[in-house]
Amino acid sequence: MFELSAGADGQASSWSTYSGLTAAILGDNRENGYRLRIGGGFGRYRYTRPFFDEASHRHLWTEFFGEQTWADILVGYQWSFGATTIKAFTGQTEEHHRLSPGPDTPLDADSENAIQGRKRGLKVVLETWTRLADWGFFQVDANWSEPFEVFGGRIRLGYFVGRGWSAGLESAAFGNLAHEGARSGIFGRYDWSGGEISISAGVDGDHERIGSGYASAGVTVRF
Repeated sequence: MFELSAGADGQASSWSTYSGLTAAILGDNRENGYRLRIGGGFGRYRYTRPFFDEASHRHLWTEFFGEQTWADILVGYQWSFGATTIKAFTGQTEEHHRLSPGPDTPLDADSENAIQGRKRGLKVVLETWTRLADWGFFQVDANWSEPFEVFGGRIRLGYFVGRGWSAGLESAAFGNLAHEGARSGIFGRYDWSGGEISISAGVDGDHERIGSGYASAGVTVRF
């Protein structure tokens, strides 16, 4: 049995899309057993940083645009303990960042940004889901990858509304060698025997800014 997942995430200064295929090895995705996951994605982002212009003896704000691609191949296992299901994966990932200066930027390249170029290394993923009696669920997902020291984590507390619908609150933290941030928001989810659809929205920020909005959507189909 297979699970095909796809989704998109966007905020004021970046957006990304992803897709992946998870296959149960010698079994069913609804049962415990080994898993194989292949996936990847693409994204674009922009950022600004100060630059000291020696000609004018002033600090200027410079703008850069980035493109990101990544691809994973992971192996894992799924366990179920009563109301809790745990999935753990590990394997190889490759990530590539390409930077270009903005139209009014006096620099040809950003030599101070460590997040550029192509790197390959280890990736670890943990996904958990716990049913809370008949009223809701608690979900925790986390990941870490060696290239550019990327990390991410998300917590969701959901309430069953009825007929496959649920809604609730979510919080997340994420970052890499150059940037760390967090977000909080609400989500809605609809699931059926053949998959699920989820959407979420809220605010995100870091230690320098708060108040930027984000929105995300994802779909999983089982076949």
